[in-house]
Amino acid sequence: MSEPVTGTLAEIVADVLPTYAPEAVITELVEAATRQVFAPDPLADPVAALTCPAPAPQPADPAAAAVARAGVDIRPVDTHLDVAAAVSVLDGVFAPGAGHHFYPPSLLRHLLAAGAPVLLAWDGETPVGVVLGLVGWTANGRPMVQSGPMAVLPTARGRGVSIALKLAQRAWALERGVTEIRWTFDAMAPVNANLNLRRLGATVEAFLPGYEGLRDATSPTPLPYDRLLVAWHLAGTSAVPVDGDAEPVWAVASADGLPVLDPAWALAPAALVALPADISTLRRDDPATASAWQHAVGGVLREALASGWQAGWDPCGAYRLTSPTR
Repeated sequence: MSEPVTGTLAEIVADVLPTYAPEAVITELVEAATRQVFAPDPLADPVAALTCPAPAPQPADPAAAAVARAGVDIRPVDTHLDVAAAVSVLDGVFAPGAGHHFYPPSLLRHLLAAGAPVLLAWDGETPVGVVLGLVGWTANGRPMVQSGPMAVLPTARGRGVSIALKLAQRAWALERGVTEIRWTFDAMAPVNANLNLRRLGATVEAFLPGYEGLRDATSPTPLPYDRLLVAWHLAGTSAVPVDGDAEPVWAVASADGLPVLDPAWALAPAALVALPADISTLRRDDPATASAWQHAVGGVLREALASGWQAGWDPCGAYRLTSPTR
């Protein structure tokens, strides 16, 4: 199968249309590609939209400021060509050279038909980032957005595109009266932990061991997909103080690249949990060391969260756990 489609809209069209097609056929295909995808909004009130006056313009919000800093334009996926662009970004990040789509176009179209928010970041005419979402309900019946995969192409990283996408998702939710977004992330990824817990202020709800099965399940050293479940409460701020007065101990520290566990952490008012700088490289090149890290970190996080500890991200570059009896 060919490589994932990337580039400008014109390049995507040129890549997917056969060069031997008659001009009339090409015209029809281009018109079809730019046709709007059916995407009803499950939280919209069409009667109110017709009978109520338009709301007054609001002052600039954090999402607009983040988009300006990142130098991108973020828009909802709206046409079939947008779907192809979103698929190309997801493939480029999660399935480069895999020979298959990470998210098939048909699946994205079904999400859009259900009113799911799929937001695409554009650098000019080039798609560079995407975040998926699905509207659902909490256990007590309140609407929420379950945020799905977020991908930013390597060429656009370091500019704040990720936080711009998340804040755009937040704005989408608040416009519809939704005040909670949930998602999971790799518990071993420090960049993700810093973004989700410190910069966005999401709250860790649970540790989910093996949430997505096993990585490389056929290899001699398969590793579980351990995830942290977080809730982003949009109407408030983070409930986890990461810079408290209590002097933390290192529950998991690093020594010569290996994790060192101190069982006495459970008796302290606060504890730090180190992570390896690049777990992806360890998983590929040294699965035994990656497994040691994952077992040490996962064991502490699982025990702490089950016992009521709160987890945040410390500026030193580690999880900071705060005891419920502090």
